Amino acid sequence: MKSDIDLNDSDRVMRLIVTSGKLPKHFYKYTDIDTLKLILESSSLKFSNPSEFNDPFDCNLTIDTNNSQEEIEAYISQVKRSKNLNNEQVKEIRRSFHSPQKLHDITNRSISDAKETFGVTCFSKKPDSILMWSHYADKHRGACLKFNILSDAEFFMTPFPVKYKRKYPKYNYIRNREGTAKFLLETKSIDWKYEKEIRVMKRGANLYNFKKKALCGIFFGANTPDADKEVIMDLVDKLNFDAVNFKSALISKKKFEVKLKKHSRL
Repeated sequence: MKSDIDLNDSDRVMRLIVTSGKLPKHFYKYTDIDTLKLILESSSLKFSNPSEFNDPFDCNLTIDTNNSQEEIEAYISQVKRSKNLNNEQVKEIRRSFHSPQKLHDITNRSISDAKETFGVTCFSKKPDSILMWSHYADKHRGACLKFNILSDAEFFMTPFPVKYKRKYPKYNYIRNREGTAKFLLETKSIDWKYEKEIRVMKRGANLYNFKKKALCGIFFGANTPDADKEVIMDLVDKLNFDAVNFKSALISKKKFEVKLKKHSRL
């Protein structure tokens, strides 16, 4: 699927994001070995519909319909100009937006549309999280992928870090309408804070191809069988993922810590 952003623009935007310190240069994705094989064979990652998320609290919002008359009228004037509405259409919008229940229904439809329209894939800022290895990498038997986002800026547009909070964010259709999908997807319960999650959003749930040079590392888990490591390394060679460096996770003998060490073939 073609990006809505010009390739040169995406390169420039992503470099600005990294150099400004808003996001790191490298994103990490934990996975099991079978899924890793599919990722390598297709050079793609799955972008899922939010309805498939494993957390039923994810994407929950508190709908706020508390708008002043001035806000409502300013919004109606904006919509009238942008969509060239006639007087009858404007009257119908005015009736809807001055009714809290109708505005609540409109907001709900907007949220539902956003959930159905966008696909999301998730990364982490950390490659050495004990919990992430346990929860998403088959109990430390899987792997963690390292991506250089500047090597495929178009693929990694549009990224945003997840915000972790104790309460659902308040969503106001009139004030927040321009960023419905991002607003919907950028907040999770504080219980998930350990993930240090970064999400990348695209229009449509689907498999999306990344450039092979963007995958610059594969880290094997502390319990990944040697046979699985060999299979993955052979597959990387066969499919010409030339930028990949291998590491293995080691369990510290002194404290609760995962250490990553360069992996050499047997």
